[in-house]
Amino acid sequence: MGIDARLLTGAYTGDRTYWRGLLTAFSQLLDPKAHRLILFSTRLIPDGTLPESPLYEHVVAPARSDRLWSLFQLPKLARTHGCDLVHTQYTVSPFFRTPTVTTVHDISFLIEPRWFPLKDRILLRLTVPASCRRARRVLTVSETSREDIIERLGLPPEKVVATPNGLPEGFHPIPKAEAQAWARERYGIQSPFALAVGVLQPRKNWQLAIQAVALAREQYELPLTLVLTGKAGWARRLLDHAKRVWVQGDWLIETGYVPDEHLVWLYNAAEVMLYPSFYEGFGLPPLEAMACGTPVIASNGGALPEVVGSGGILLPPDQPGMWANAIRTLLASDAYRNALTEQALTQAKRFSWRTTAERTWQAYQQAVNCG
Repeated sequence: MGIDARLLTGAYTGDRTYWRGLLTAFSQLLDPKAHRLILFSTRLIPDGTLPESPLYEHVVAPARSDRLWSLFQLPKLARTHGCDLVHTQYTVSPFFRTPTVTTVHDISFLIEPRWFPLKDRILLRLTVPASCRRARRVLTVSETSREDIIERLGLPPEKVVATPNGLPEGFHPIPKAEAQAWARERYGIQSPFALAVGVLQPRKNWQLAIQAVALAREQYELPLTLVLTGKAGWARRLLDHAKRVWVQGDWLIETGYVPDEHLVWLYNAAEVMLYPSFYEGFGLPPLEAMACGTPVIASNGGALPEVVGSGGILLPPDQPGMWANAIRTLLASDAYRNALTEQALTQAKRFSWRTTAERTWQAYQQAVNCG
C-alpha cells in the first residue's frame, strides 16, 4: 500500500492533520505482519510526526517540482515498490498503472470559484475532476462534501465514500484562568476575547467576525477583543477594508500562524470561538474548540452543521447582527455557556480517527477488488 506522504513534511495544516491522524490510527488498527504502508515523500518526515511502527516504510525521493513528482515519479515509485494500491490527495496522475484512491476534502473551487485565485481555479478544474474519474474510490470528509462531489462531478454514488475526520490529538480542557494567564504572557492577549482560527482567505469570511465583534462592542458595550489566528492567504485586501470600516482602537489582534500546541491554550482562554466560513468540507477548528469545551458560533455553510451539531450555535454567514447578539447571549449567561460547553464536549467525542481509518481501509479493499 503506497501513501503520498509529502504533506507530513510541512507545517501544521488541516491536510497534514488528516494524514497524520489517519496514519496514526492505521498503526493501531493494522497488523504489520500482514500489511505494509510505504510512505512516499520528497523530504524526510520529521521525527515525532508518526508513532514508531513496523507498519511504515518511508521512501524519500527528492524532486525539484512537486507537480512533476506527482505526475511522473510517484507512479514509477508505486510500480517499483510493488504497491497494490496508492492513496493520494486530489491529484491522480494519468500514468498510474497501480489502482488509486484519492482524498478530495471538498470542491469549493467549483461551488464558488471567486474564493480562489485564478491560477488555482484553473489548475483545480483541470486536475481534480479527471483525477476523480481515474481513481477507483474518492474519499471525502463529510456527507455534505460527498453529495457535492457526486452531483457536480457526475460520479457514481458507490464510488464516493465519506470518511469524516477524527479529533486531532492534544485538544482538551484547561482551567480557564491558567489558559488566560498563558495567553497574556505568550501573546499579550487580554481577556475577554473571541478567537477566530483559519487561513486568511475569502472563503473563511473573517470580515464577518470583525463586524460581529464590532457590533457587540458598540451595541452591547462588551469589552471584547478579537484574536485572528492563521496563515497568510490572499484575503489581505478584504481584511484591511473590514479593519478600516469597523475597527477603532486596538481590539483586533492578528497573531499569524500558531502551532497546535499553542492553539489548545488559546481555545481554552477564549470566551467564544467564531467560525463564519461560507463553506467547509469539514471544519477542524470548530471541532478542536469544542474538544476544549469552548463555546462555538459557526456558520451553517457546507458541512459545518455535521461537525458542530448541537455542540454550538449555527448562524447564516451573512448576518453579523445575529452573530453579535449570539456573542452577547453567551457572555451574559453562565448557565447557557456552561450548558453549551457540556454539549460541545459530547459532540467532539463523536469524531474518532480510528473510525476514519476503519472506513478508509474498507474503501481500500473495495478499490482493490473492483478492478
